[in-house]
Amino acid sequence: MSLRPRGFAFTLLVAALVALPPLSIDMSLPATDRIGAALGAPASQTGMTLSLFMAGFALAQLGFGPLSDRFGRRVPLIATCALFGASGFFCAFTGSIDALLFWRFVQGAGAGGATVLAFAIVRDLFEGSQARARMATISAVMTAAPMLAPGIGALILRLADWRTIFLLLALAGVALVLVVGFAFAESIRAADPGALAVRPLLRNYARALTHRVSVGHSLLAGLSFGCMFAFVSGSPFVFIGALGLGTGWYALLFATGTLGLTAGSLLCGRLVALGVGARRLLAAGVIGQAAFSLALLALAWAGLFRVADSLPLIVLANVCVGVITPLAVHGAMEPFPEMAGVASAVCGCIRMLGGAAASALVAWLFAGTPTALPLAMTVFSTASVLTWLVLLRPATRTAASSR
Repeated sequence: MSLRPRGFAFTLLVAALVALPPLSIDMSLPATDRIGAALGAPASQTGMTLSLFMAGFALAQLGFGPLSDRFGRRVPLIATCALFGASGFFCAFTGSIDALLFWRFVQGAGAGGATVLAFAIVRDLFEGSQARARMATISAVMTAAPMLAPGIGALILRLADWRTIFLLLALAGVALVLVVGFAFAESIRAADPGALAVRPLLRNYARALTHRVSVGHSLLAGLSFGCMFAFVSGSPFVFIGALGLGTGWYALLFATGTLGLTAGSLLCGRLVALGVGARRLLAAGVIGQAAFSLALLALAWAGLFRVADSLPLIVLANVCVGVITPLAVHGAMEPFPEMAGVASAVCGCIRMLGGAAASALVAWLFAGTPTALPLAMTVFSTASVLTWLVLLRPATRTAASSR
């Protein structure tokens, strides 16, 4: 029996696929010190488990995208879930930090493949407003998972050791292999026999990277993710380091800020279902994100950056990111139904690059004051506005006039 694309179980499967990366990253965060102590590794090495996971996540998307265009979604999806599950077992039973680093890279590759295939499957099965609504649901899951994952990891550590976290992730991979193998029907309409040939593959990537609408939406996805990741990576420096917030209060602040992402994704799905145009929603999200980021920067420059004043603006900025993300991801893939895997891979890779750049920018800017966080958010949100004005707004006007 195969899952019906419009059924709840199918939505749950796609949600589980896109939840793998945030769960894999954030569940292990509370265990970082214990991992280092158990394996005799310094903090600099245990911290690399996150960096290598993200590297594997980004690179795998470029490979699994074209693989799925060539062989369909089902077989590569089974392979990527199996890769995630197997690497989780090796992480759980490893005896050295070097082995853990290697298997975390492989685990990141499995999670990256699952994510790019989930987006491609949605593009295969849905179009227009239905696709955007599904993308909004996926984005809501992706943004809700980081709120829950650290708490899940901390609870596991109360009951067991750090290896149990990776063991549970491995079992999740095995469960997904079984569900996909027995209940998921192939979604691609027609595989592309030449998708892996070097010249056609390079040509497909070139098409995705030079198509004005597709690359414009990919850049918006990356820049908005960068704006959000500036908050994720910069908030400990600012709220704990500069403002002296306790770790318990910081955890509550972080969860509240992240809640804005989930609210924005759900709001986007609801408005799309009610018939609100994607172009207007995307413009509103881009402008709102920049406005709230600028307001935060003004507070910092005026010496008024405090938790009570800044948190509502952070939540609202993240609501805008939640609105932008599903529309931008769908917009990046929509022009290429015949190579949705490649388009999804390009968009996913650009998003990861945006997050990495934001994290580096916040670390570089931070000088003991709150300014680094809103300044980084403003840089990325302003770049989003420029991307919209230069690449997407003219394209939507041209499309409207041609009709």
